[in-house]
Amino acid sequence: MMQKAKNNSYASEYLAQIVKIIQENEEFLRHNANEVYDEVVELINDAIDEVMLVTEKPGREKEYIERSMSFFIYHVFMPFSYAIYFDLLAGNVPACFMELRFMLESLMKCYLADLKHPEEAFFQTRLELLEQDMKQMKLSISRAMEELGEELGVANSFVALWGKLSQDWIHMKGFTDKLVSYVTEKSDMPPWALAIPMNYTEKDLGILEELRDRISQFRSLLKTTMEKYRQEYGPGTG
Repeated sequence: MMQKAKNNSYASEYLAQIVKIIQENEEFLRHNANEVYDEVVELINDAIDEVMLVTEKPGREKEYIERSMSFFIYHVFMPFSYAIYFDLLAGNVPACFMELRFMLESLMKCYLADLKHPEEAFFQTRLELLEQDMKQMKLSISRAMEELGEELGVANSFVALWGKLSQDWIHMKGFTDKLVSYVTEKSDMPPWALAIPMNYTEKDLGILEELRDRISQFRSLLKTTMEKYRQEYGPGTG
């Protein structure tokens, strides 16, 4: 992989190597893990669909300023769904889980901010007031996830997904456990724990299946959330 770049020629060679690995990983995914590839592509399609609903709606300029969910769709869901796609191709699986966790937490906060503070005319104020509410009530992220699950009628689905993403990939212990488990089971070092980008091998199929499952769970929760939100506020996001 890349050493200290001494000149532009070396940097160009490294860039070409990055492109080569990404292309090879795309081919690997299509032939060996097409389900996770499809889930990530469908996640992007979900984001595009949501943005189109927002942009086609009358009053979208006003809602862009007011609604936290508009902020989520434009500035979290859309860019981070593409980021997951890019990181998947680069072999950066941990980043995919981290980005998915950020989207889940953002979805929760944006929904609750609009639900609890509809009188505010600026989405940032709604989000700030939600943070204040959580501090005053000593409401943890996990408890807020439970509250959203209760609101949407999906029981503990939000907090269960958030917990898995947090414990397995965000906290140091979870990440360490994943690495040690991989080395123990595969007698090899996971490519995502060495350098990025790196080529996938068949030893990575288990982690890719886990990513597929987590994205599928997120997409299901997103669908439920957006359907309920539109019932409350009408077509589009608000």
